[in-house]
Amino acid sequence: MNKLIFLAITLCVSVFQSFAQYTIPPKMEWWYHDRFGMFIHFGSYSQHAKGEWVMQIEKWSKQDYQTKITSHFNPSNFDAKAIVAAAKSTGMKYIVITAKHHEGFCMWKTDVQGFKDYTGSRIFDLYHYLDFERDILMELKQECNAQGIKFCLYYSILDWNHSSQTLKDYFSEMKSMEAKAEYVEQMKAQLRELITRYNPAVLWFDGDWCTNETPATLDNWWNKDDAIDLYNYLLSIDPNIIVNERVKRELGLGDFMCPEQKIPDAPLERQWETCQTMNGTWGYNAQSYNSYNPAHTFIHELELIVSRDGNYLLNIDPLADGSLNPNMLKVLEEIGTWMQIYGESIYGCTRSPFAEQPSWGVYTQKQGILYAHVQSIPETKKIFVPCNAKKIDSVYELSDKKTTLKYTKTKEGIQIQLPNTQAHPCSSVIAIEFY
Repeated sequence: MNKLIFLAITLCVSVFQSFAQYTIPPKMEWWYHDRFGMFIHFGSYSQHAKGEWVMQIEKWSKQDYQTKITSHFNPSNFDAKAIVAAAKSTGMKYIVITAKHHEGFCMWKTDVQGFKDYTGSRIFDLYHYLDFERDILMELKQECNAQGIKFCLYYSILDWNHSSQTLKDYFSEMKSMEAKAEYVEQMKAQLRELITRYNPAVLWFDGDWCTNETPATLDNWWNKDDAIDLYNYLLSIDPNIIVNERVKRELGLGDFMCPEQKIPDAPLERQWETCQTMNGTWGYNAQSYNSYNPAHTFIHELELIVSRDGNYLLNIDPLADGSLNPNMLKVLEEIGTWMQIYGESIYGCTRSPFAEQPSWGVYTQKQGILYAHVQSIPETKKIFVPCNAKKIDSVYELSDKKTTLKYTKTKEGIQIQLPNTQAHPCSSVIAIEFY
């Protein structure tokens, strides 16, 4: 059954006046509920340890990139069980991993012959190019199934190593329109491979940012017509697959919007997900090895995003051998500790019912419960919530549900006396149950 998302108008004195109701399609109900996922940027670029854009930034030729970087890539320490366990203990409910990034190296054994190295003799993937016989995507898929996590895939539309394209600025240039047509057919064949073999819950596209010229040009070869055709093609294979807007962004396509490393100032007109790095880089960069932001940064972002009705996709960057940085794991562990206590104020919750964000934190809500996320305690140790519910059933901190907090009810709302000490140094959450 479709779910309509409404504001709890009877609960509030002040609401977002411009909020547009939207329908959550049945295929997206799990995604809308789960709120928190793990992004994994991992590919042959990890070998060079300078981030996923190194081929473009350092202007590597196809030959040099393949022979001097990719040929040394050996993810022998990739541990799917450990990665999924880390995601699960952090409170993440789905994983998106890069199947193919902009540099075109395929992280699975593809049978599509068009994706070959610069010599035209070997398919540019883990199995054919590197003789790496493990299928790490399937390993991750199976572990996700075993541990109850949704498995999803990232795929780049542009391809700097494909024979049809040459690297140009931040995109690529097609050799000819005939070459484009061949590449699109080969791309569709790969996507069919990925969908039928791995059954991803989400396909997360990227590399779509050329201008929307009609007809397409060699410099701007991917346009809205291409995107619509691709989206319909994907649904013809699996009607239940979720696809992000980056089949061609900013045109209202796909199933959800995806602002990158930023949080909208207010709820958007449809479902959305912020993707974020932990240390300023997507793919592994040795210079950022010790530069992970503290856990409270990501906890506060998660709270803020859900308060504005969004999802949060937080990236990890495995080392070239597939192992995980212990500095990163420590941050994930701290996030997970908070989620074990306060996850109910995230999962299944929707946006704040109030127009203004309080100085001390944010709000989320679900049926019959308003959550006040207290990120900084006021000097008075009191917070005012402009809620005019007819009856307040209970007010308590989530880490101690048996202890009712004192509050005073007025016509304008309720004033809550906070505990003498903050239950969690990052953010404590007060639940207000009402009728």
